[in-house]
Amino acid sequence: MSMFTSLIRKFDLQRFFIGEGPKASPYVLTQRRVYILPTKQGLGFALLLFVMLIGSINYSNSLGYFLTFLLASLSVVTIFHTYNNLLKLQIGPAICKPVFANDEAQFIVQVNNINYPGRYSVNIFTPQHISSSADILENSISTLTIKHCFEQRGLIPLPRFTIESRFPFGLFRAWALVQFDQNQLVYPKPSLHTSLPVKSSGYTEGNKQVDIGTDDFKGLRSYHEADPLQHVHWKSYARHHTLQTKEFSSTTSDELWLNWLDTNVSGTELKLSQLTRWVLLAEKANLNYGLYLPDKVIQPGKGKQHLEACLKALALHGASDVA
Repeated sequence: MSMFTSLIRKFDLQRFFIGEGPKASPYVLTQRRVYILPTKQGLGFALLLFVMLIGSINYSNSLGYFLTFLLASLSVVTIFHTYNNLLKLQIGPAICKPVFANDEAQFIVQVNNINYPGRYSVNIFTPQHISSSADILENSISTLTIKHCFEQRGLIPLPRFTIESRFPFGLFRAWALVQFDQNQLVYPKPSLHTSLPVKSSGYTEGNKQVDIGTDDFKGLRSYHEADPLQHVHWKSYARHHTLQTKEFSSTTSDELWLNWLDTNVSGTELKLSQLTRWVLLAEKANLNYGLYLPDKVIQPGKGKQHLEACLKALALHGASDVA
């Protein structure tokens, strides 16, 4: 029974269409992982040879026989060249950088061709579009770039991609289906909100945070497009025809808390989208900001590492619920 099961797995046609599923890199293109079939041009060429053979038989033309069998033998040799153009390549690992949802991600795939001759016209692509084509030199390690758009946030498995070649004449197509056991970190798509919250509620009593409030008048500054209209100093505009904004202070420290409860939208994804925009704006303004989520709290800070930590927390919020 075990031998019969092993035989079924060996000839599993599912591998022909979707590959073997996620595998650890490097992914070696062995004989069982590389497939080859004629292209449209190859089928047309076979039909041409058949017509030439019929004509040679009909007219007993020895030169016709010679040309027909010469071209047929060349096409048979082409099968081996096309197949060997992919055989024994080692694919992976892939280098992935975090991206925002609906943005085009680029992940770089390493192709190891050590101890083998050069490979030519190698294409690598996902079902969305062809991403990269290159010649892989003898005894070299090359890189190919794949582009893919991720629509959902979270830790998303890398998509299955195809590596193929039609070298040398395009009569046959050899290909392999590859999927790495790796994930791409996808941040929520930032919302269109262009201003930080007017008032931050922090997350526990006694914690200090920035409150852009209306308690104590601090002074005037130039108007910015995102400023609330109720803070515009209209008397100054009447006198000088210049828009200025009144600043108020009710802060006890320079900390800004970006709170899940302060978002003015409904729905988990919309809240995460708004918090993502706030995180980006706070970092751009060089503020000392913290993040409060129902399942995670990140203490105030700033800088690249703090920004990445906040964005990652937003991307993985309720990870078990993310499809």
